[in-house]
Amino acid sequence: MNDGTKIPKNHRDAALAYAALGIKVFRVRRSKAPYANCPRCDKQSSIYTPHRPEECQCQVPTCHGFWAATTDPALIHKWWTEEPDANIGAPCKLNGWAVLDIDPRHGGHMALSVLEQRIGCLPGTVMQLTGGGGMHMLYSSPAVSLPGTLGPGLDVKHNGYILLAPSVHGSGLKYQWSGHGRFLQPDVTWPAALTPMARAAA
Repeated sequence: MNDGTKIPKNHRDAALAYAALGIKVFRVRRSKAPYANCPRCDKQSSIYTPHRPEECQCQVPTCHGFWAATTDPALIHKWWTEEPDANIGAPCKLNGWAVLDIDPRHGGHMALSVLEQRIGCLPGTVMQLTGGGGMHMLYSSPAVSLPGTLGPGLDVKHNGYILLAPSVHGSGLKYQWSGHGRFLQPDVTWPAALTPMARAAA
């Protein structure tokens, strides 16, 4: 039986551990905004040019946002050596995940209860506590596009990204994997009842 992977407490080592598992990661500011990655966006670079992300002229599609995610250990080591406290982001769809993000601040727990009363209990899967009292439920990505939300406080992270433990939430508390705090790749597929086609027929 696979008991999962113990993730180091140090952000750089944790990012390297995820990458070793084949998970694409990128560094994220405490504000949840991704770092810029090309020399024109690096304030320490001799060719740094102040600009808005959408106006970046570097012609590198991975410059801004989660498209910069990688499993390259040398790049990951460089990123987190430069910014040791940077949070760890992981694009969902690019990693084969679909994530249900339950945010209690916006009524997520209540909305989840209502949803399960209607369609039945969601299948058990890998879960992460967010540090703000919320939870991520990670599923294997389906072959269809998913909506951005299922209700108040119930966001679907498919085309977007999530933070991974031991990233620090805005509350100051750390993200952590449920159970024994070990990471497991999700092997349960996104619930069919939550696909757009099934919801439209309901």
